[in-house]
This record gives sequence, structure tokens and C-alpha cells, in this order.
Amino acid sequence: MDATIPAALNCTLSQVGPCAHCRRPCHRYGKGASPLCRTCRTEREAALQAAK
Repeated sequence: MDATIPAALNCTLSQVGPCAHCRRPCHRYGKGASPLCRTCRTEREAALQAAK
């Protein structure tokens, strides 16, 4: 894994894991983590807003 990924995600290497949807690296574990990467989370939030 590229050492710049944790820095870009503002987390440690041990907190990086695959996005549950697209499998891209994301801040998956620990405080402030999400099972989705930023892109998938944004798309999901937009889809939820459109469904209202």
C-alpha cells in the first residue's frame, strides 16, 4: 500500500481498509471511520436525498 494513503485520509496505516462498496482504500477502522470511501459516501448521501 502506498504510504501516502493514510496521510491523504488523515489516519494511520492500521486504520486503512477497503471501501465496502468499491474496495478503494478508505479510513475504515477507528475513531471517525466509515465503511464507505468519501466518493461512495457522497454518492450514497445524494441518493438518499433524491429519494426524499
